Amino acid sequence: MDKKADRIEALFKQTKPVCFGRFLIDVPATAQVVWGPTTIRNGIVSYPSQGHKMAAEIQAKVTELKGIKHIREPSTFIGTFDGPNPDSRIVVGYSDFESSGLVQLHSYIRLGKHAFVQKADTLVLDDLPNGGDDKTSYKKYIPIFQDIARRLRVREETETPTEPGICLENGFVRLANSPYGERVAIGFRFPEYPDVSFSVRSFKTDRPNPSESLERGLKEAREIGAIMGMGQWFSSIKTLREGKRQIGGWDGYEKLARLPSQEKNKPTTHEFRFKSIGAANDMFRPVVDLEMSTGVDEDSKGELEPSLKNEEAVALWDRLTSAIKVRPTK
Repeated sequence: MDKKADRIEALFKQTKPVCFGRFLIDVPATAQVVWGPTTIRNGIVSYPSQGHKMAAEIQAKVTELKGIKHIREPSTFIGTFDGPNPDSRIVVGYSDFESSGLVQLHSYIRLGKHAFVQKADTLVLDDLPNGGDDKTSYKKYIPIFQDIARRLRVREETETPTEPGICLENGFVRLANSPYGERVAIGFRFPEYPDVSFSVRSFKTDRPNPSESLERGLKEAREIGAIMGMGQWFSSIKTLREGKRQIGGWDGYEKLARLPSQEKNKPTTHEFRFKSIGAANDMFRPVVDLEMSTGVDEDSKGELEPSLKNEEAVALWDRLTSAIKVRPTK
């Protein structure tokens, strides 16, 4: 490695594995993990060390739904159903006060000291032969929520499961050949370089779309920029590397660039992207979007002078992206 990237080598002297979805990445031991949204058919949110609040949360949701008058029913509340243990429940209600064809489900799951909530706000009920809504067809969704809840267990941050399934914040869902949609997002910040952020977003697809490739997106951005009078800004972008690449078994395209400032007195910063459009119904080759930015102030890009030089930013990107792999299972 280039001597100019010695600071990056030092950053990786000690590493830790982080499991996300069906994948694994080795990051610096000091890296801060920032979980984004996770979906296993429906969105599921982790609440570390909040298990003791579940009973109150369940009651609050029931009270809320019962307190909303429905135009055709006594209220928007439909009922509660069993979860995986006595401290867990599924709460069902109509999506709003006037709809009888859409329902919301909230699965409250307590596992020891931790809590998880899976929910869907607008699930469609079946139609009756006369054109009305089958108000009992919400029951078809209950077994799906119960199945996912039963498969969920607590996972400590440092644990890397060896069985097939999906890692989420403080949790793991045991699933081999999943019939459900899968989506995961995770990010990392680095105390040594607080203006740097790295993120991974992925989701399983049944129909890869070439029009959503990074190559197409870059081309369209340049075309729109020219129409909007930003041609000079685009021509000032310094490309550090661009082309096809395979990362973690994903075939895709990357662009590593140093972007010019769009405002006076703002710095030039790095914006690195990789995207793969995935393969149909392949949980190990989902749609993947990787991104690394420098000059980030909290969640705002392009605000700070980058703490990394160009060669250091490329070295960090290469270390992180080359450390992604399918999580080994028995």
